[in-house]
Amino acid sequence: MIKPHTKIILQEISTAIRATSGCVAPLFHVSEYGTPQLLGSSVLIDISGNILLCTAKHVLETAQSPLHFNGPSSLEILHGEFYRSQHHDIAVLLLTLGQIRSFQKYTPLPESRIANQTQTEACHYVEFIGYPETKNRVLPNKYKLPNRLYSFGCVKLRISQDEVRFKFTKMNRDTKTNLRVKAPNLSGVSGGPIMGVSLSNASTIEGNPDPKLIGICTDHIKKSNEVFGPTVAILIAAIKEGWSIKLPSLLDR
Repeated sequence: MIKPHTKIILQEISTAIRATSGCVAPLFHVSEYGTPQLLGSSVLIDISGNILLCTAKHVLETAQSPLHFNGPSSLEILHGEFYRSQHHDIAVLLLTLGQIRSFQKYTPLPESRIANQTQTEACHYVEFIGYPETKNRVLPNKYKLPNRLYSFGCVKLRISQDEVRFKFTKMNRDTKTNLRVKAPNLSGVSGGPIMGVSLSNASTIEGNPDPKLIGICTDHIKKSNEVFGPTVAILIAAIKEGWSIKLPSLLDR
């Protein structure tokens, strides 16, 4: 059976976006009973050889214990002081060499996969990636951390200098099985990356799909199923404000 052209394009885009999902790391806190609980998601990026962990500021503010991450063999405390944007729901931590080694199971997104504002505004197809809390609960007396990562396809509503906003659909694709599944509750996905792909027109792509980071997922309006978050331009501004890192010319605009 010949697949419709549009369906083939969307499958190619989703596959390309899922190939970048190694940059997404879950963040945990520990309950008063000593049980790890998934708190949110984050994205690791590589800028000029510096590895930064980026998430939503409110993820840090809701933690009931020191922040933890899934290290090489166990849950580890994430030490360090995040830079927290004063005006936006963004927090960024510059990882030390020791922390980079502890995050070895993840693959930071290279700067070639980070959009500038022009590239962000040119995107037509959007997916956000994260760890839903309801799918990543640690069972009592079983200290094994789940690792269920989901990718959520969306309809773009608008992109401004400050915000990416899109409409979330209930049926989405599991990044591990590639099966169409009913999307879980979005709690826990906050802080994960928003990836975008530009199309040359309604049905064709200029070359191979080239997904880029265009924002950080921070908010979900359940009534309208709208999801939004600050653009990558806001993220880059926070990195400039909080850390003395030389930015490549393409991003330093």
